[in-house]
Amino acid sequence: MATRSLVAAWTGNRRREAGLLFPSLRRDVAFPLAGAVVLFAAFVGAGLLYTLMVEGASAEKLITAMFIDAIMVIGIQIYVGNTGVFSFGHIGFGAVAGYAFAIFAIAPEDKYTRIPNAPWGLADVEMGPLPATGVALVITLIVAVIVGIGLGRSGARSGSVAATVITLALLFFTHEVAASWNELTGGERAGLTFGIGDTLQTRTPIYLALFAAIVLALLFARSSIGRLNQAAREDNLAARAMGINPVVQQTIALLLSVAVVAVAASLRVYEIGSLLPEFFFFQYTLLTLVMLVVGGRNGVTGALLGVAVITAVRESARRMGSDGYEIFGLGLDGNLDWVFREGLPTVLLGLAMVVFMIWRPNGVLDDWEVDAWLWRRFIRQKPPAAAVAAPEPDALDLSASGVTVEFGGFRALDGASIEVSNREIVGLIGPNGAGKTTLVNVMTGMVDPTSGEVQLGEMGLTSEPSHSIARAGLVRTFQNLRLFSSLTVRENVEVAALMASVHRNGGSRTDIDAIVAGAGLWEQRNRRAGQLDYGNSRRLELARAAAAAPAFLLLDEPTSGMSGTESLAMVESVRSMAAAVGAGVLVIDHDLNFITGICDRVYCLDQGRMIAIGTPDEVQADAAVKAAYLGEAAQPGEDRT
Repeated sequence: MATRSLVAAWTGNRRREAGLLFPSLRRDVAFPLAGAVVLFAAFVGAGLLYTLMVEGASAEKLITAMFIDAIMVIGIQIYVGNTGVFSFGHIGFGAVAGYAFAIFAIAPEDKYTRIPNAPWGLADVEMGPLPATGVALVITLIVAVIVGIGLGRSGARSGSVAATVITLALLFFTHEVAASWNELTGGERAGLTFGIGDTLQTRTPIYLALFAAIVLALLFARSSIGRLNQAAREDNLAARAMGINPVVQQTIALLLSVAVVAVAASLRVYEIGSLLPEFFFFQYTLLTLVMLVVGGRNGVTGALLGVAVITAVRESARRMGSDGYEIFGLGLDGNLDWVFREGLPTVLLGLAMVVFMIWRPNGVLDDWEVDAWLWRRFIRQKPPAAAVAAPEPDALDLSASGVTVEFGGFRALDGASIEVSNREIVGLIGPNGAGKTTLVNVMTGMVDPTSGEVQLGEMGLTSEPSHSIARAGLVRTFQNLRLFSSLTVRENVEVAALMASVHRNGGSRTDIDAIVAGAGLWEQRNRRAGQLDYGNSRRLELARAAAAAPAFLLLDEPTSGMSGTESLAMVESVRSMAAAVGAGVLVIDHDLNFITGICDRVYCLDQGRMIAIGTPDEVQADAAVKAAYLGEAAQPGEDRT
């Protein structure tokens, strides 16, 4: 019995862990595996069909190179597509892996002719291709960890542009090391070369690596880590407000993508049979990025399409550049030799990059995937049962005390204080520029106060990172809509629920469908958030915040831009969402009908200071509020001139 209990406990833990990584095993594992089989069969089948139609060694070599390029591009897609950070440095990682593989895989007698003085006795080391690939993988991952730390720090401070510059610097750094360290790499002239007959003789390793790369990329995109990356890709600030730490998620994506790139680089070196610094420099970087951009960087299907299309275009351009071009027997190269020249493939690559980045930055397919299409095609979801209100939570207070914020010489908040219970809805009103949003920004970690404290129960939250504050239970919406536009309505809600399942609910799952239906968005659950009208966008933002299982919802002008009817509907939405998750509410709004219709207590802020606290009726009747907020005289008969 004890053994059975242990087995049951172990099995339950594994299922729980799998559920955290893949919220739906059928949707996020079974269908991606089926999609991987379809993609692999279609891509490889198209390549093999070409070799049957165009016989010869050159066709075989072209298709082999295309398969390896596909592995490389998929590796880059795992990072670029999911994080949104445009990386020029993955081919630099490929250079590290390629040289590591060559140094360990080339026979000592061949290394003696190129790098006899290699450091650390590497000239005498010999491994088989598989162990050498493993060593190359480990070395490249170590480099990726170091680079990932820099990417994380720069991205947190300066955004994705700084991270892109770092990856570009990595590309040039690896090239200069490869070109200059002659004792290890053979330099630009000698390079490294395998012995005759020691190169790759079969495509079997390529097929295995390609299928594994497709599976890994699809599973990662459907995993909770992949989805959190995609949310941060769409809106980094909103993702942090939901409790997502993009640095951690992006680092995991980087390591997985570099692992695939390392395998692809090893196969490329092994297939070519030689290695020079230029093999993994700007030309190959341009090629792989164009393949990714043209097909669609946000999806694996698009990446493979881009590889196939650009391979065909390059081969056609190569033939036009070297052999001329004929239409109906008429040679055109004599009159157009300024076009049909050997550099034509590179020109077309650059042109394709510019055209697609300007006119279709998301590529031909954007994020369309075979597995997602199969899921929508064959699975029909029924509307969920109505959400049950959460039991009344244990009493918990949120407070901000003596908060002062100065921007240069301007004091936005001057000793402001507020207190909210998780069993009430509290309003915060005041004229424009009073400091309302600044106070919420301080409470949610987006602005550091000059002085003052923020407390959640006994927990101090002052100057904590915004994602940590969200995980503690403070989740907000924004005055200006900040949705994950390219994700669907359901995916927006699911991202918040994934964070909550790890940091708020102890592994239990939030009923995503019930929240979507409760927000009145069930019929639009599969639409992209960016396609919603304004009212539904506001409801989605509220639903997403509720899915994060907060102790407190902080709503910044949820009725901004709404009509009176829509504002009344929002009253019910806020009440129902707060009741569904058992959260207290602090709401900023200018709509007094909304505030008086929903709030238990109201604070009024003017010029950074609290000037009134009380019930809605008490605050509306307050003379100071009338003067500051309603524009009425503070005292009857007072001279206002």
